[in-house]
Amino acid sequence: MSEPARGLNLHTLDGRHFRFDPGALCLELLTTGGPGDFARYEVLHEPADLVRWAGESRLPDGLEPVVAPDEVWAVRVLRDALWRLASARVQGRAPSPADLAVVNEAAAQTPPAPRITDRGGRDWAPGATGTQLLSAVARDAVDLFTGPYAHRIRECGSHNCHLLFVDTSRPGRRRWCAMERCGNRNKVRAHRVRHEGGRTMPTGLTQDAGWEIGVSRTLPLPVAAVWEFIASPEGVALWLGEGVRLPTEKGEPYETGDGIAGEVRSYRPGDRVRLTYGTSTLQVAVSASGEGKAVLRFHQERLANAEERERQRAHWKAVMGEVTDALGVA
Repeated sequence: MSEPARGLNLHTLDGRHFRFDPGALCLELLTTGGPGDFARYEVLHEPADLVRWAGESRLPDGLEPVVAPDEVWAVRVLRDALWRLASARVQGRAPSPADLAVVNEAAAQTPPAPRITDRGGRDWAPGATGTQLLSAVARDAVDLFTGPYAHRIRECGSHNCHLLFVDTSRPGRRRWCAMERCGNRNKVRAHRVRHEGGRTMPTGLTQDAGWEIGVSRTLPLPVAAVWEFIASPEGVALWLGEGVRLPTEKGEPYETGDGIAGEVRSYRPGDRVRLTYGTSTLQVAVSASGEGKAVLRFHQERLANAEERERQRAHWKAVMGEVTDALGVA
């Protein structure tokens, strides 16, 4: 991954701006648009757009790129491949061989030439081509996807934000694209709905998610060990049902022996799985809590009423007890 980390100033479709640091050069490129629904955010239309992005990116100054129109198209092809590869990593899916080929071909090109300045610093030989920019991004992607932070590529935790970032923080607990955007927005929303109209909302009732319940416990085990059990057939039998195979592909259906049906909304190996659970939504997540410890959390929302919330609260507390017993935790 490239240094130094500077972050980008992004603008929402309604004109608001915020600072976003995705943690890697290759993920910075994803903010310029993308495949499918992300095409509406497209900003790379002509060479000047790619030159502008390079100047705002975490690439050191001094490139002074000279870009041809066909090179803009090639960068967009690489960007779309990176979107699909990063999303596949987040969701635990196998990467597309075609997308890997796009990255590898770009990485094989000659990158920009670095040089030492008169003051002993580092910058770039001016006049880099669009193909050289392409190579720099692709090589950064190779470093990211094969390096120590490959398992830290994540999607923003807000339900309607799809920005991708690599969590380089020491505790590995980054949830939001930016605290000033999704982080604070979710805090403000939670506060507002609980105090709507000057009155406190009943415990467990929110405007966005309806009645909800969360049961969590800190375990003296590493995250990997807890997740390995939760995703195993033995663990799935405890929280989803006997004989149910945990689906991992978005939209993949399942049905329990009790007749509860649903489908996967998102699956992030080593982190969380979110799925519909009858008429409600269920999320099972594992996160770090200090060295050698993990927090296991069951969260269910869109429950029918307060009575169902209490029933599900008792259910998930019992499930938590069974899981901790199986893990040998007192």
